[in-house]
Amino acid sequence: MIVFDLDDTLIDTSGTITPYKLKEFLTFLVRRGIDVGDWENAIAEITQLDKQCVTSKDTVRFTLERYGAVHLYPAALALYSEPLPKDFRIPTTPHAKNVLEVLHSRGNRLALVTGGKKDYQLEKIEKAGLEPALFSKIMVPADMKKRSAYESLLKDFLVLPGDCVVVGDRIPMDLVPAHDLGFRTVHMRWGRGHLWKKEKWIERSISDLSELLEIL
Repeated sequence: MIVFDLDDTLIDTSGTITPYKLKEFLTFLVRRGIDVGDWENAIAEITQLDKQCVTSKDTVRFTLERYGAVHLYPAALALYSEPLPKDFRIPTTPHAKNVLEVLHSRGNRLALVTGGKKDYQLEKIEKAGLEPALFSKIMVPADMKKRSAYESLLKDFLVLPGDCVVVGDRIPMDLVPAHDLGFRTVHMRWGRGHLWKKEKWIERSISDLSELLEIL
């Protein structure tokens, strides 16, 4: 079984959704009477901050602390799971669709485990044009903790940990729980995936999903 993360593994979240949401976040602050200063400078600063944060939650929290507006945290964070515009399109990471189709055609069982709000994550899949039928199971743990989801896959499909590969960009969230269970791991260096150095226990580190066709 090959288990994929969604954001910045199969879809280019950091290149499309993130810039949109950062502008939406700053617009929200302005509407709430927060002085963010020069707009272009504010955009540049929050974009740089986001690149250094492990999660969007950290970006929101640090920004609100800077502007003395921590009381807006719940409302600001909610912006990150609100529906995208109807005509919003999300590109996949390079070759993602083809890789999924090839792996599926080879008889591999594929699964998708992505943390967050279920409706929002499913919306991303649709707007990226990914084919849900390619996945034997799609799981969206709301608490962002993936270990229980991985354990469920082992139980539901009667597979051994050593026969499973997890592909994801964020090492602590995607790969550590998989490694702890005995899964093989592949680190996707895309978006926030660049924040971490390759751990010795990670089997492979890639920047293009097409590399999977050579190693799986």
